[in-house]
Amino acid sequence: MKKLPLGIQTFSQLIEEEMLYIDKTMYVQKLVQSYKYVFLSRPRRFGKSLLISTMMEFFNGNKALFEGLTAGKSGNLGDNPVIRIDFSRFSTTDSSEFVRTLLNSLRSDSETEGLRINSDLTGEFLVKYVIALSEKSGKRVVILIDEYDKPIVDNLDDLPTAEANREILRNFYGVIKSLDEYIEFMFITGVSKFAKVSVFSGLNQISDITLDEEYAGICGYTQEELDSNFGEYFKRSIEKTGLPMHELTERIKQWYNGYSWDGKTRLYNPYAILSFFSLSRFRNYWFETGTPDYLLKLIKREKYDLNTFDNLEISSVALNSEELQNIDIKSILFQTGYLTIDEVVVMYGMEKFKLRVPNYEVQNSLYTLLFANLTGQKSGDINKDSFDIVYYLDKEDIEGFITTLKSMFAQIPSNLYMDEEKYFHSLFIMMMYMSGIRMETEVNTNIGRIDGVIEFSDKIYLLEFKFKSDPGLAINQIMRKRYYEKYLKSGKKIILVGATFSREEILVKSELLSLN
Repeated sequence: MKKLPLGIQTFSQLIEEEMLYIDKTMYVQKLVQSYKYVFLSRPRRFGKSLLISTMMEFFNGNKALFEGLTAGKSGNLGDNPVIRIDFSRFSTTDSSEFVRTLLNSLRSDSETEGLRINSDLTGEFLVKYVIALSEKSGKRVVILIDEYDKPIVDNLDDLPTAEANREILRNFYGVIKSLDEYIEFMFITGVSKFAKVSVFSGLNQISDITLDEEYAGICGYTQEELDSNFGEYFKRSIEKTGLPMHELTERIKQWYNGYSWDGKTRLYNPYAILSFFSLSRFRNYWFETGTPDYLLKLIKREKYDLNTFDNLEISSVALNSEELQNIDIKSILFQTGYLTIDEVVVMYGMEKFKLRVPNYEVQNSLYTLLFANLTGQKSGDINKDSFDIVYYLDKEDIEGFITTLKSMFAQIPSNLYMDEEKYFHSLFIMMMYMSGIRMETEVNTNIGRIDGVIEFSDKIYLLEFKFKSDPGLAINQIMRKRYYEKYLKSGKKIILVGATFSREEILVKSELLSLN
């Protein structure tokens, strides 16, 4: 059984140490044959740096590393000098320090190549570096850029710094257009797309493959790749978990699959999958590697309605927004991996994207984090309470459900409390999602909308929320508007729940539907 390459982002190390490698070299080969300037956006921990490392070895013509792989079988590897720039290595919270560290990195790399370049301007230095390297080798240069947007993304909660860094990058990338005759291939990757438009304004010939169907599987693992390469690891996980194969595969899919950039190809997060097979335990691996603070600040600042996490839509224009002062939160959530494409809808030549949370790992983690942020509670306590909620609803123990609900709301500090109906609705929805319950919200019927529907294998809960009112009135509304009619043919028990919220108290009333 090969060693799992957990945390390994260097292609040569992975191959030389005979670790498990899912062959993505066919994409490298195809990109090089098809394009000259390429841009790709993917969330963190999705294999972008490994892809960059693979490209570097490809253009270095290191044939031994590609033996048995798709690119190696063709024998058509590159033979070009490579400049690799990784913006995650630089200090970005101070613009002057960012320029200094970028310049020092370029100078160090050029000296390694035996070049002496005199310039204190990043753009000018890059021009001289590329020309000198090309003339020395007699070949055109390959430029590989990783985490291109980090100087901007890391400072979205500090707009002056973000804008200053954007101008530095704009000037830096702007000189590349003048180097066309010296460049063989250029590949740029990062998390966001919103910065791309303005940062690369001087590089108008760049091809964006982020949403290209042909490259949907360039990062991440498909179901076929998982089935073909992880057989031994599945066997080990069956032994450790005690789950039968069909149940194990389904649970892994629910936890870690679901990412898509074309609405068709579904992918596993590679870091999460490798982490799972390393321990054979279902945990929030990818999420635990870090959630950007700016994301939480944006959600809180904009008072984002969490009801809208369901049935989200976004245009291609919104994905390419360059206004740092007016960023679409849906765009950020998509680009950072908390939302993914469920379906691509094309109408009159225009595209729009239906978005959803990709899987249970992201669902549980995101809502737990948001709940903690809005209530000041600890994640561990929240997860215990959310488990209790599932247990009580499944057992139809409404008293236990009410007690847990009251306990969670009672712990909210007064400085975080918002005396608004939307606030309580959002918290309740988050509780359901944290617990793994799929609660449909604002469900349409022919005579109105139900606030919430929770479906178990043998029962359906219909929920109506009120603010500073009588829970009996909420149940009366369900009956008066006959919200239940939509579910009569399900053959399941239907339980009506009315809940009213206020700062002072939470009141819940339930009734088993009876039409007699």
